[in-house]
Amino acid sequence: MFSRLLLLVLLGLSCLQSFTMAMNANGAAVCCFEFHKRPFPMANVVSYEETRFDCTLPGVILTTKRGYRICADPEVDWVKLIIANKNLAKTQTTN
Repeated sequence: MFSRLLLLVLLGLSCLQSFTMAMNANGAAVCCFEFHKRPFPMANVVSYEETRFDCTLPGVILTTKRGYRICADPEVDWVKLIIANKNLAKTQTTN
């Protein structure tokens, strides 16, 4: 009887832990696991964000006018151009 109760309590605790960890995790939505290979038109990019520091691959997530999110390698020249352009646009709108 005691072993069943102990097993039930441990099962409940493990479920609670996994639930709370899932609530705190941002998940794969902010990590890139592969990158878009071909250059993407800068005019179609609305914004960008860097992936989290703990992702296995550092990347940039480009958001398009249609709402698509594209993972890109931040070391590639066309991605650097998009980031520089978006940063320039941000500074121009704040001044």
